[in-house]
Amino acid sequence: MDNLSLRKLKMYHDVQSVFNTHKQKWEASIPFKTEVDTMEATVTAIDEKDKMLKGSESVSEEKQQTKELLLDTTLVICGVGTAYAAQIKDAGLKAMFNFTKSDLKEGNEKEIYTRCVGIGKAAEPILDKLLPFNLPPDQLTVQADAASAFDKLIPAPREARTADKSIKEEMKILFKECDALLNVRLDNMMLVYRKSYPDFYLEYTNARQIGGWSKGKGEKKEIE
Repeated sequence: MDNLSLRKLKMYHDVQSVFNTHKQKWEASIPFKTEVDTMEATVTAIDEKDKMLKGSESVSEEKQQTKELLLDTTLVICGVGTAYAAQIKDAGLKAMFNFTKSDLKEGNEKEIYTRCVGIGKAAEPILDKLLPFNLPPDQLTVQADAASAFDKLIPAPREARTADKSIKEEMKILFKECDALLNVRLDNMMLVYRKSYPDFYLEYTNARQIGGWSKGKGEKKEIE
């Protein structure tokens, strides 16, 4: 969520806090209660969408860590395989393992996965030849596990982008609904409390501005 959206959301929560603190002053008004309940439902929906986006970001971080593990474990196999092939002067075998880390990470995620799996498979038939070159006994298993974990985290790119875009579009609508509720309805309905409950009214107006968003300032900016 961008900074503008975060400031607005903080303002929404601050306003909700004021309503909760002074609930006894407005809860008898059915129209007012209806608007407060609508705001609560809208803000809750925004919070839930935000968690979904953060969950997507968390998966991306996990995927990056898993990819690095796959690349590193594969690079060890490449080094040992290249050294063995060079010793026995087998150019064809050397070509199967002669990759730098930059070489391994070329292409898209599926291509990286396929390349690394292929290198692991190429090492299986000559494992007994590679072990004397200080290849850890469980290296192929560790590499295969990393490849499997990485593959599970690779979504269809178009589907992932479409899902995130859909959530952001839904959030834009929810922000606009909440803005309209505050600017057009609740701001005007709060005027009745200006004299009868000045403390309530003052806290509300402060929350609308000090909460990180000033009404009338930047209202036309889009939520990204």
